[in-house]
Amino acid sequence: MNHKKPASAGYSGSLYKLPAFLLLAILPILLSLNNTHHRTDTPVNPRTIPEYDSVAGVVMYWNPGSSNYDQIVTAVVNGIQSQATVFLQTNNTGHQQNMINTFNAHGVPMNNIVFIDVYGDRIWIRDHGPFSIYDNDSLAFVGFDDLAANHGDKDLPERLANYWDINYYDFPHIIFDGGNYLVDRHNRLFATNRLYTNNPQIPQHHIDTILEAFMGIEHITTFLPMSDDYWGHLDMQIKLLNDTTFIISTVDTWHADYTILQDNYSILQSIQHPEGKTYQIVQIPKAQNWKTYINSLIVNNVVLVPIYNDPADAFALQAYQDLLPEKTIIGINCNSMIGWGGAIHCITNQIPPFEAVLDDDDDDNGDDDNGDDDNGDDDNGDDDNGDDDNGDDDGDETNIRDIDRGVLADSFRVYPNPASDLAMVDFTITRSGDYVLEVIDMRGQIVRRTNIPALYLGDYSVPIEVSGWESGMYVIRLSSRTDALTLRLMVQ
Repeated sequence: MNHKKPASAGYSGSLYKLPAFLLLAILPILLSLNNTHHRTDTPVNPRTIPEYDSVAGVVMYWNPGSSNYDQIVTAVVNGIQSQATVFLQTNNTGHQQNMINTFNAHGVPMNNIVFIDVYGDRIWIRDHGPFSIYDNDSLAFVGFDDLAANHGDKDLPERLANYWDINYYDFPHIIFDGGNYLVDRHNRLFATNRLYTNNPQIPQHHIDTILEAFMGIEHITTFLPMSDDYWGHLDMQIKLLNDTTFIISTVDTWHADYTILQDNYSILQSIQHPEGKTYQIVQIPKAQNWKTYINSLIVNNVVLVPIYNDPADAFALQAYQDLLPEKTIIGINCNSMIGWGGAIHCITNQIPPFEAVLDDDDDDNGDDDNGDDDNGDDDNGDDDNGDDDNGDDDGDETNIRDIDRGVLADSFRVYPNPASDLAMVDFTITRSGDYVLEVIDMRGQIVRRTNIPALYLGDYSVPIEVSGWESGMYVIRLSSRTDALTLRLMVQ
């Protein structure tokens, strides 16, 4: 069904009959009574962010231990690294080392991985958050309740917002799983009707008003959930690949979901593009009638697609390639996890750039669209040869004050040093800015580069694999657009 938001709304309980303007006026007071650590107002000009737009990073939680599942996660991380930074939630040093060991065991290089000290306990990070919005063109997170009970990551959106020092808004008293959330760049939401049926105590138009206030949603299209999907998530059946292209699952005529999916296909066909463009809608048959190819992940110029060693795999991969010819399509066997009710999209959560790109070039290539060469230099005219910019060439740290640099000098360290296998680089970012971590050999060649995008603040731990490198001295350079820190690393 299609509908626009009505003019009135409520909040909860006896507040249901309040008019919308009064509801939004008292929401800050209500929220402040429950939590003092997040914003108690509503976002300024909130704008939703499509998954097919530029991605700065992808957040994941994973506790290695199941060999088949580990193979999926390591393959997903490997596919993301060339396009965005992978931020892995880390519970403790043992957990971090376990992840490193598993990457090594599966032959996955750690080229663009950052460990963040943010506790996790549930792999389905898509569902519990966060929702990303632009709040007056700066990134903010919106929290919500998800349908799953009794897990420690229900407050993850707020903890991530605190970790990275960005605005956090609580999505009041609504069950809204991230797997049931699909938006375009016109502030339109697509979801199954579980958006409403999961919240039977809250009138539909009240939910619509809250969505408008916190996320800028201007129009909502709902679909029927599939009969064999306990969670009723849209990301198991429908995906928007770009501004004009939908894909949707289909099954054999005898299957219980056949009529449901055909009805949803008809709903897609009835949607009018806000700019008068024509939608392309492609049906992709499920593998073995229940394994979805729709639960994929778009990360800039790469699309990671779940496959199942099934004859339908080839059709699905070719469909993606035909619809997105400019992107690289990577199939990842997800047989060992699809039975749990999810695939690649469910275990990942994209983080857009922290500042909105205000032009309309729509290049979707993940760059920052500012015309610079993005080579990690500090744009101050120096030769970027790994020195510390204080006139000497000793490769040691400078003595510029931390407040001017944005990185705590005492936190910037590499260990073990010397290293022969794996070195860890730790640092704490205290000031907003785009940071780049580079390793430079004695010939001045950059042998490793990791982006730390935009406004992320907090403690970082970045693995550097040095096995196979030539023995000798290397310079580790952590730079922003205005400054740099360097360390020496001896490789044996």
